[in-house]
Amino acid sequence: MKCAFASAALAAVFAAPALAQPPTTTAEGSVRVQGIAPEKVLGAIDTEKLVNEPTPETPAPAPAVIAPAIATSVTIDTDVRETPTAVVETTVATVAPASTRPALDPANPIAPEVQAVVAAKKNYTTKDLAAAQLAAVLATPPSTPTTITTTTRTTLKEGG
Repeated sequence: MKCAFASAALAAVFAAPALAQPPTTTAEGSVRVQGIAPEKVLGAIDTEKLVNEPTPETPAPAPAVIAPAIATSVTIDTDVRETPTAVVETTVATVAPASTRPALDPANPIAPEVQAVVAAKKNYTTKDLAAAQLAAVLATPPSTPTTITTTTRTTLKEGG
Protein backbone atom coordinates (compact mmCIF):
# COMPACT_ATOMS: atom_id res chain seq x y z
CA MET A 1 0.00 0.00 0.00
CA LYS A 2 2.85 2.34 0.83
CA CYS A 3 4.34 1.64 -2.59
CA ALA A 4 1.09 2.52 -4.35
CA PHE A 5 0.73 5.73 -2.36
CA ALA A 6 4.33 6.81 -3.12
CA SER A 7 3.98 6.06 -6.81
CA ALA A 8 0.71 8.02 -6.96
CA ALA A 9 2.45 11.00 -5.29
CA LEU A 10 5.33 10.83 -7.78
CA ALA A 11 2.90 10.73 -10.68
CA ALA A 12 1.09 13.79 -9.32
CA VAL A 13 4.36 15.73 -9.00
CA PHE A 14 5.44 14.99 -12.55
CA ALA A 15 1.97 15.68 -13.96
CA ALA A 16 1.66 19.07 -12.22
CA PRO A 17 3.79 21.02 -14.71
CA ALA A 18 1.67 19.69 -17.55
CA LEU A 19 -1.45 21.14 -15.91
CA ALA A 20 0.08 24.60 -15.42
CA GLN A 21 -1.09 27.27 -17.82
CA PRO A 22 1.43 29.14 -19.94
CA PRO A 23 1.95 32.76 -18.92
CA THR A 24 -0.11 35.24 -20.86
CA THR A 25 1.84 37.86 -22.77
CA THR A 26 1.00 41.51 -22.26
CA ALA A 27 2.17 44.62 -24.00
CA GLU A 28 5.08 46.39 -22.36
CA GLY A 29 3.97 48.98 -19.83
CA SER A 30 0.49 47.59 -19.27
CA VAL A 31 -0.98 46.20 -16.07
CA ARG A 32 -3.45 43.33 -15.74
CA VAL A 33 -5.49 42.99 -12.59
CA GLN A 34 -8.28 40.44 -12.59
CA GLY A 35 -11.71 41.99 -12.17
CA ILE A 36 -10.56 45.65 -12.51
CA ALA A 37 -10.65 47.68 -15.70
CA PRO A 38 -7.16 48.70 -16.89
CA GLU A 39 -7.97 52.43 -16.74
CA LYS A 40 -8.82 52.13 -13.04
CA VAL A 41 -5.59 50.37 -12.12
CA LEU A 42 -3.06 52.70 -10.47
CA GLY A 43 -5.64 55.48 -10.40
CA ALA A 44 -5.71 55.80 -14.20
CA ILE A 45 -2.21 57.24 -14.42
CA ASP A 46 -1.22 58.14 -17.96
CA THR A 47 2.27 56.68 -18.15
CA GLU A 48 3.01 58.56 -21.38
CA LYS A 49 2.72 61.84 -19.52
CA LEU A 50 5.05 60.57 -16.82
CA VAL A 51 7.69 59.55 -19.34
CA ASN A 52 7.51 62.42 -21.83
CA GLU A 53 6.63 65.30 -19.52
CA PRO A 54 9.51 67.66 -18.69
CA THR A 55 10.78 67.59 -15.15
CA PRO A 56 8.98 69.98 -12.83
CA GLU A 57 10.78 73.15 -11.89
CA THR A 58 12.51 73.05 -8.56
CA PRO A 59 11.78 75.95 -6.23
CA ALA A 60 14.48 78.57 -5.98
CA PRO A 61 16.71 78.10 -2.95
CA ALA A 62 16.28 80.53 -0.09
CA PRO A 63 18.79 83.36 -0.12
CA ALA A 64 21.84 82.59 1.94
CA VAL A 65 22.36 84.54 5.13
CA ILE A 66 25.45 86.69 4.74
CA ALA A 67 27.63 86.95 7.80
CA PRO A 68 29.05 90.34 8.70
CA ALA A 69 32.48 91.16 7.33
CA ILE A 70 35.41 90.15 9.44
CA ALA A 71 37.17 93.14 10.97
CA THR A 72 40.88 92.79 11.52
CA SER A 73 43.63 94.66 13.26
CA VAL A 74 47.00 94.70 11.47
CA THR A 75 50.25 95.44 13.27
CA ILE A 76 53.60 95.63 11.45
CA ASP A 77 56.88 95.70 13.37
CA THR A 78 60.19 96.13 11.59
CA ASP A 79 63.59 95.42 13.13
CA VAL A 80 66.80 96.36 11.26
CA ARG A 81 70.12 94.99 12.48
CA GLU A 82 73.48 95.69 10.91
CA THR A 83 76.27 93.17 11.00
CA PRO A 84 79.79 93.70 9.67
CA THR A 85 78.88 91.92 6.42
CA ALA A 86 75.13 92.49 5.94
CA VAL A 87 71.99 94.36 6.88
CA VAL A 88 69.24 92.07 8.28
CA GLU A 89 65.71 93.43 8.14
CA THR A 90 63.00 91.46 9.93
CA THR A 91 59.35 92.40 9.44
CA VAL A 92 56.61 90.86 11.55
CA ALA A 93 53.02 91.41 10.39
CA THR A 94 50.30 90.38 12.85
CA VAL A 95 46.71 90.16 11.62
CA ALA A 96 44.31 89.68 14.52
CA PRO A 97 40.51 89.60 14.48
CA ALA A 98 38.89 92.72 15.87
CA SER A 99 35.31 92.22 17.00
CA THR A 100 32.78 95.03 16.80
CA ARG A 101 30.48 93.18 19.18
CA PRO A 102 30.28 94.34 22.79
CA ALA A 103 32.23 92.25 25.25
CA LEU A 104 30.17 89.85 27.33
CA ASP A 105 30.20 89.91 31.09
CA PRO A 106 32.02 86.71 32.15
CA ALA A 107 29.75 86.35 35.19
CA ASN A 108 26.56 86.66 33.09
CA PRO A 109 27.38 85.93 29.40
CA ILE A 110 24.12 86.92 27.73
CA ALA A 111 24.05 88.56 24.30
CA PRO A 112 22.79 92.18 24.19
CA GLU A 113 19.94 91.17 21.85
CA VAL A 114 18.65 88.68 24.43
CA GLN A 115 19.11 91.18 27.27
CA ALA A 116 17.02 93.69 25.30
CA VAL A 117 14.13 91.20 24.96
CA VAL A 118 14.23 90.35 28.66
CA ALA A 119 14.32 94.03 29.65
CA ALA A 120 11.58 95.10 27.20
CA LYS A 121 8.97 92.43 27.95
CA LYS A 122 7.80 91.11 31.25
CA ASN A 123 6.24 87.99 29.71
CA TYR A 124 8.59 87.05 26.91
CA THR A 125 8.21 83.71 25.15
CA THR A 126 10.72 81.09 24.14
CA LYS A 127 10.12 82.17 20.56
CA ASP A 128 11.16 85.74 21.48
CA LEU A 129 14.35 84.46 23.12
CA ALA A 130 15.15 82.14 20.19
CA ALA A 131 14.68 85.00 17.71
CA ALA A 132 16.98 87.24 19.77
CA GLN A 133 19.60 84.50 20.03
CA LEU A 134 19.45 83.94 16.28
CA ALA A 135 19.88 87.68 15.68
CA ALA A 136 22.92 87.65 17.98
CA VAL A 137 24.48 84.69 16.15
CA LEU A 138 23.87 86.27 12.74
CA ALA A 139 25.37 89.57 13.89
CA THR A 140 28.56 87.89 15.10
CA PRO A 141 31.30 87.65 12.48
CA PRO A 142 32.93 84.27 12.00
CA SER A 143 35.98 83.71 14.14
CA THR A 144 39.37 83.80 12.50
CA PRO A 145 42.74 82.92 13.91
CA THR A 146 45.50 85.41 14.48
CA THR A 147 48.00 85.24 11.63
CA ILE A 148 51.65 86.15 12.14
CA THR A 149 53.91 86.49 9.10
CA THR A 150 57.62 86.98 9.62
CA THR A 151 59.79 88.09 6.71
CA THR A 152 63.55 88.31 6.98
CA ARG A 153 65.55 90.08 4.25
CA THR A 154 69.31 90.00 4.29
CA THR A 155 71.25 92.46 2.14
CA LEU A 156 75.01 91.96 1.81
CA LYS A 157 77.16 95.02 2.20
CA GLU A 158 79.48 95.92 -0.64
CA GLY A 159 83.00 94.75 -0.20
CA GLY A 160 81.95 92.45 2.62
